[in-house]
Amino acid sequence: MKTVLAGLMVMAGVGGTCLAADTNSAPATMIPVPVKTWVDSVTMKGDLRFRHETINDNSKKNAQKETYTRERDRIRARLAVEGKCNDNLKAGIGFSTGSSDPISGNQTIGDGSNKKDMKLDLAYFDYSFLGEATPNELHGIAGKQKNPFITMNDDLMWDPDLTPEGLVLKGQSGKDKVTIYGTAGLLSLQERESKNDSKLVAGQGAVKYQFAPEVALTVGASYYNFQNVQGYDVIDWEGKNNSYGNTTQKGTVSGGTTNKAWATDFTPVVYFANLEMWIGGVPVSIFGQELSNTDASKLNQGHMFGVSMGKAKNPGTFEVGYTYAELQKDATIGMWTDSDRWGGGTDGKGSKVYAKYQIQKNLQMGISYFKDDKGVASGKPTDYDRMQLDIVAAF
Repeated sequence: MKTVLAGLMVMAGVGGTCLAADTNSAPATMIPVPVKTWVDSVTMKGDLRFRHETINDNSKKNAQKETYTRERDRIRARLAVEGKCNDNLKAGIGFSTGSSDPISGNQTIGDGSNKKDMKLDLAYFDYSFLGEATPNELHGIAGKQKNPFITMNDDLMWDPDLTPEGLVLKGQSGKDKVTIYGTAGLLSLQERESKNDSKLVAGQGAVKYQFAPEVALTVGASYYNFQNVQGYDVIDWEGKNNSYGNTTQKGTVSGGTTNKAWATDFTPVVYFANLEMWIGGVPVSIFGQELSNTDASKLNQGHMFGVSMGKAKNPGTFEVGYTYAELQKDATIGMWTDSDRWGGGTDGKGSKVYAKYQIQKNLQMGISYFKDDKGVASGKPTDYDRMQLDIVAAF
């Protein structure tokens, strides 16, 4: 009788607990049932980077009209939270140090220890149309989001800190050796009250083929159509009429100032490939990109190739790499390209070498060196050298 009663109590549960009983009439054991709270549906992560930077930019002079070396220390702090609203929907919010610069979260140390700005960096919904029951994925993403496109270790189009804004549909499907990726987006550049808005209509497709467990090749193409750009005033978050390398023409006049306007439209087409393999127990990646702006008749090309060895992930592991990049003046809109390479924008070429070492779990140090030429289209390029020493803690 005791055994039967204990079994019934196990099936029913009492007061948020379960009762366990064996067939030998042993006393029932109380087993707590975990109660899920909102904490179980939320993930939080972030990182803090301290950077010492040295810049030799021969295009700039000091107060004595002499070239000089700039040295500075900078910090970047980021914090992001993502919550699972239900089985299909996630929502994320993130913050980063920095000003209104869309491609940098850095804050320079040394201005009287003033308080540093913190800005909204992420605010998005991510809806999964297929849920979690299938290996295939199809997501609709809306808001200010992480870059939804496949990028290389270094990229001709995108600075890694950019969080674009708009609507995106992305998915992937794969079985065994072949995985297919697709992304389509409608992103916002500039909302205007009395003129047409500037937007980016984009599409990307890629295929990854797994030749063997140690060898995989990803190839793909991207189409970026920047709309309502030619003849419109350049978009510069600093308000300094900076065109970030692009060719300009006379724009609107306001307050006695003649603004710069883009002299061409931009529809860059990008082809990319990435070969991943293991050699002697070390992961190796060889990658490249070719870019062509089909709306410009000249100075419209971009080229990039690179290699990396190792992966700084587990304590005591290394990663080293080299990249060469060239981006002509009107290859793409300069305001979103890598802000470190030749100081940002287009109209430059050069090399980057880097090394990373994982000191401990979630603690990494690294060094990067850029050897570039800027202002190439003028026929009289100037040297641009940059060295960065980083230490990064992540959680």
